[in-house]
Amino acid sequence: MNKYIILILLTFLFAGTHSIAEPFKVPPVMPNEKGTIVTEYKDGGVRWKADWETDIYVENGKTKFKLVLNAKGVTSPFTFDSTWRSVAIWKAENEFYPLESDTTIKNLSGNVVMIDKKKFNHKKNTAVFEREDLQLDTYKRTHYDITPDTLIVEGIVYALRTLPFGTDTKVKAKILSNEPELYNVEFQQRGIEKIKTADGEVDCYKVEVVPKLGVLGVFKVFFPKTYFWFTVDAPHKWMRYEGLENGIGTPEVIMNVTNF
Repeated sequence: MNKYIILILLTFLFAGTHSIAEPFKVPPVMPNEKGTIVTEYKDGGVRWKADWETDIYVENGKTKFKLVLNAKGVTSPFTFDSTWRSVAIWKAENEFYPLESDTTIKNLSGNVVMIDKKKFNHKKNTAVFEREDLQLDTYKRTHYDITPDTLIVEGIVYALRTLPFGTDTKVKAKILSNEPELYNVEFQQRGIEKIKTADGEVDCYKVEVVPKLGVLGVFKVFFPKTYFWFTVDAPHKWMRYEGLENGIGTPEVIMNVTNF
């Protein structure tokens, strides 16, 4: 079935009712955390690498969390090597939810090829996604109705540090992806597994991201299994990801944290 037909059906469904949503708690974050990500195709071969760092600061009397990622390689929707810088800002006082993000992608000649921006208005429960594609000379602006539990990819691994690890509790949320699409999902724990790292094996909680498709559950076949792994030891650092890079139509990848 054409993937665009699927997206239309999913978007229609996801626009429906959602159970009472609660914002995520502020995660435990050490000052100036840094790390490196190596992203590979599921079938093997490096796709891109990135370094990230965090900051916690006070602006206008409000505590905020900033995540900065610098990457190089191949990323959707492009098929050529590029570099990109992504900056995401989250509220980090009493509650943890995204405020804005800005991603700029450049080709290896240094020319900007795409700019993505997300902005949230939690008082009105709305979000705006803007995409400027300088290669195609197009501009897209999409509005979404959100709930307090809406997450974005940029920083989601920090929000998930507050999952009730070690329990059978399922946590519902929405994810505004970079396709962009707004998905209803449920985070379900799948036990403990050992993840190999440069420093040896680490015990990690395995968390599956399950799309909630309701009567369209048959379309789960188009969503390969998606997992995150977080260390059993607090503050439950993210160690690994398996799933689609950026939604339907993008490659299945494996992301490993190689240096934290």
